Amino acid sequence: MRVDVKRLLEDLRLLGPAGLERVVHAWRDAGDAEDQVRTRAEKRAENDPEWREAEEEVFRIAHGEAWLAIPQTDRDSAVDAALDALLAVLEREKLGASAYRQLAAPMAAALPWLLSGEAEDLYR
Repeated sequence: MRVDVKRLLEDLRLLGPAGLERVVHAWRDAGDAEDQVRTRAEKRAENDPEWREAEEEVFRIAHGEAWLAIPQTDRDSAVDAALDALLAVLEREKLGASAYRQLAAPMAAALPWLLSGEAEDLYR
């Protein structure tokens, strides 16, 4: 699994309820604007074994204590934001900067390194 995907999954495990709430609000604010971008990226990623493995891991993470501490509708939105961020990371080279930003921005509300554009950031 790629380093950036592993980092995203590890950071998702560490998110607490407050971080998840930030993600939920950012994801809901993004709304339908990212639907078209998401659909195209999902079609490219659906046959990728790394996508399937990481997607399963996101669902496992969503059953963690911090994730279960928020209401189900919020948890569903946080999972969607996590999957969008995963798509962004996996498809970054194919998406272009604008589409990447649309998919990654909601999760970047809690994980700013997603929009830093650098391999390493100051938050670690």
